[in-house]
Amino acid sequence: MRTARNAVYVRRGRLPSGLWDVAAFGDDSAEDGSIREGGPVPDHEAAWSVGEATDALARVTIGRYLLPEQPELWYVWVDEPKAPKPATNLVAFGGDRFAPGTIVSRYAFATAGVPNGEQAGAVRWYPGGGLVHQIFVAPEWRRRFVASTLLYTADAFHQANGWEGKLHGDGRRTALGQMFMAGLRHPNRARQLTEEMPPMDPAEEAEALRRSRE
Repeated sequence: MRTARNAVYVRRGRLPSGLWDVAAFGDDSAEDGSIREGGPVPDHEAAWSVGEATDALARVTIGRYLLPEQPELWYVWVDEPKAPKPATNLVAFGGDRFAPGTIVSRYAFATAGVPNGEQAGAVRWYPGGGLVHQIFVAPEWRRRFVASTLLYTADAFHQANGWEGKLHGDGRRTALGQMFMAGLRHPNRARQLTEEMPPMDPAEEAEALRRSRE
């Protein structure tokens, strides 16, 4: 199975919702994040693909070769178009209220009967370029590949919307974030560490670092 560092996005048309029918494929012969309009689809498994969901905004499928033990999560899209720097979020939940990989609107979530406090994690990024701002994983969901699943799903949603650029990180990270980035399959998507940021929750991060070194 391919373990390429670079990814190419293949757009295969539009879904009925208006989102792009798009999939990502590992391809080190192409510039990372390049887009192909139509044309032949590579003959190996997609890193991820976006499909239509009649009960939701979209459904994202992540290749098992990327995350063999990926958690079964569904997501709520929370947009922030009026923020000082427009941002967008995916908030992840476990459970069977929606099929794994499903992305629903905040309005659908409001009638789903799921408490907001049950979230497994969240990722916030800037659609104007793809810079990831924050990743959060609830303590009870850590060490279960939630952050990786969130990033791949966010990358897919970013491309399905046709937003500029690709998901990537800058050089500012917490100590726990640095450990996570060091283990990514695509480390070229994050700059070298330039500034260590304070943890969002010092006690929780200290415990997570301790457990990661056991």
